[in-house]
This record gives sequence, structure tokens and C-alpha cells, in this order.
Amino acid sequence: MAKAKRIKGINCKSVAATGIKLVLLTRFEELYGFHEAALDWSDPEGVHSMRVASRRLRSAIRDFTPYLRKRALASVLKELKDIADALGEVRDQDVAIIALEKMVSHAPAQFSSALNQFIDTKRGVRDRSREELKAILEQTELKQLETDFIASVDAATAIRDQSKPQITFQEMSRVIILARLKELEKLSIGLFQPSEIETLHDMRIGAKRLRYAIELFQQCWRRSIAGYAKRAARIQTALGDVHDCDVWMESVGRQIISARKQKQDDQIAALMWLLSHLVKIRTKHLRTAFACWCEWETQSVSDKLRTVLSSGQKPDAESEA
Repeated sequence: MAKAKRIKGINCKSVAATGIKLVLLTRFEELYGFHEAALDWSDPEGVHSMRVASRRLRSAIRDFTPYLRKRALASVLKELKDIADALGEVRDQDVAIIALEKMVSHAPAQFSSALNQFIDTKRGVRDRSREELKAILEQTELKQLETDFIASVDAATAIRDQSKPQITFQEMSRVIILARLKELEKLSIGLFQPSEIETLHDMRIGAKRLRYAIELFQQCWRRSIAGYAKRAARIQTALGDVHDCDVWMESVGRQIISARKQKQDDQIAALMWLLSHLVKIRTKHLRTAFACWCEWETQSVSDKLRTVLSSGQKPDAESEA
């Protein structure tokens, strides 16, 4: 996965609208740049890179919404969502297949055939998802979307009344990061409801949005702020692993029910082993997520980040790790 491009030309003390425009155009350029790699089925990283680029773009649009004329972007938002959804379908299957192949290598030999058959069904789903992605990227006509997007961003960021005081890019970044931090803190309740899949998933999204916001705006703050993005990324990764297990467990459960109806004993035994294995892995990832959040709270990471944003002073060294 390629790292996000540094936004060139940002003046943190300038009006927010100027910076917003630079960010959105750069993030779209990243998305556009990966479209050929995303259709190269020999390397799943192409899809992953374009998906992450689409996430960064849509996350930035979401962060900037209070400072934009939303109606100006309405015409392109649906196309961007369609692309993101199609990329997500392919990537989810890629991740599942890679993970399941590793699990099969550790499975008892008598289950290998049945488990490989299950993986083959995943490959079939991925093949269909790839065709849908290809159709969407071809039908969307990315070059035209690029033209429409640039025009929409121009309209969305235009300042009507130059005489009114405008928020600076740095002031806006402070507001956005603090909002994402508050959102993550609120969603952290999900860790105390480990059987509630959606609440854990929401917390993962909250950690991702905070991470993206810090990464996007870190050039307006001292370098130490990057450490908070790394901490959020660790939480995001652990909860992402939990979510993957939840999705796979649901899929395996459906397959077990189907196999029971057809009295496919060998398939049932293999899938039961896989389900048990996934439960163990999920528990491991959940413990990691819980440890990350406990560390976040015991080391007062939220308070330190707020201090950095209010004063610009470096936090204690341990908060940068």
C-alpha cells in the first residue's frame, strides 16, 4: 500500500478553503493514479492501494463538510461511493482468501480438501466482484469524473464574501482532530460490549478517521503529533482483525447450516474446526485491541493530544511511540 502524498503548497496560516481545495485535488489524483494497478489481478495490492486512497479522499470530504457547499459535490459523491464499494468487495475477498489459505496450512490433514473447497467458493465470489469493479471503473469514465470533481471542488470551496473573517487551515485542523478524538472516545464503549459486532466496527472506523485526520494535518503541527496517528492505527488494525473474523465466522456459520441440511458430514467437520479456530483468533485480536485502548487511557493520550493542539508544545516522549 502506497503512503498518502504530502499535500504540497499548504499554508497552514492561510484561509481554510485554499487548503481544502489542495487536499481534495491531491487525494483524487492519488485515487486516479491507482486505477490501472487495481485492475491488475496478479497483484492484490493494487486494489488495496486504490481502496485506501478512496477512503482517504472520502474521509477528507467528510471532515471538510462543515466548511464546504455540500450541494456542489453531490453529483460526484455517489460515483465515488460506488467505486469505494466495488473496491471494498474485491479487497474483502482478497483478505479472506489469503487468511484462509494460511489457516488451512495449520489445519488437520483430513480437513484440507473440504476447507479448500470453501476457499474455492470465496474465489468465485472474488471473480464476480472483480468483474463488477472492472465494469464500474470503465463505466464511470474516470477522466470525466476527474473533470467533474475539479469543477465541483472549485464550486464547493469558493468564498462568496471576502470581507468576512475566514477560519485558517490550522484552526480548522484543530477543530477536526478534536472532533475525531471525541468521536473515538465515545465509540470506545464498543470494547466493553465484545459480542456487539457493530459497536466494535464503529470504534474501528472512529480510530481510522482520527488517524487519517492527524496524518492529513500533521504538517501544521510539530512532528510529535504523528505518534498519535500511530497509536490510533494500532487500535484500528486490531479492531479490523476482529471485524474480519466476525465477517468470516458469519460466512462459515452459513456454510455449516447449509452443509447440515445436505448432510455433508466431512464438510461440517472441517467447517466446525475452522469456526473454532476463528473464535480463538478473534479473541486474540480483541485482547490486543483492549490492551491498546487501556494503554491509551492509562497514559492519558487523549489529554496529551488536546494539550498539543491547544499549545503546540511537544508531548511527553512516551506518547510518541
